[in-house]
Amino acid sequence: MAKGSTDTDMGLKAIFKEMGKLKSLCVKVGVTEDVGSQTTDSGATLAQIAAWNELGVLGPPFSQHGSGKWFIPPRPFIRGFADGKHELTAQTMEKLSGQVSGGKITAETALRQLGQYGQDGVKSYIRDGTFTQNADSTIAKKGSSHPLIDTGTLRNSVRYQVIEKPVDKVKK
Repeated sequence: MAKGSTDTDMGLKAIFKEMGKLKSLCVKVGVTEDVGSQTTDSGATLAQIAAWNELGVLGPPFSQHGSGKWFIPPRPFIRGFADGKHELTAQTMEKLSGQVSGGKITAETALRQLGQYGQDGVKSYIRDGTFTQNADSTIAKKGSSHPLIDTGTLRNSVRYQVIEKPVDKVKK
């Protein structure tokens, strides 16, 4: 460096630091641990109800249903959103990472915005998605033919979390 000159960073170190955070953090969207462990009136947790609906199940999963078999068909509200919005999600991720690399937002802000996008998208998909129709017995009980919507508890339990990536998932 020439005598009398100064080295001015102009924020590049901070941008590199934020870009590095994108490698070690990720977003989870779904029925997260903070609400998933809550028990419903049936005795099942919200996480169990979400899994049964996402993947389907042959019942009974808990004893008060007796010995009769019943079936919840798969209603993939998380995978349905993820698969249906794959391109838009990729575009959103690219836009947000560009804002981080441009020094406009932090990595945490980008991931919170991505998480909110996913949370809102899954909730909308529960409301508007095309799922296997409710059984007549379910319609009679809850008065609605729309799957996944009864009290709104499942839909309202969808959250996002920004977390550190598990060590085995971090690319070197």
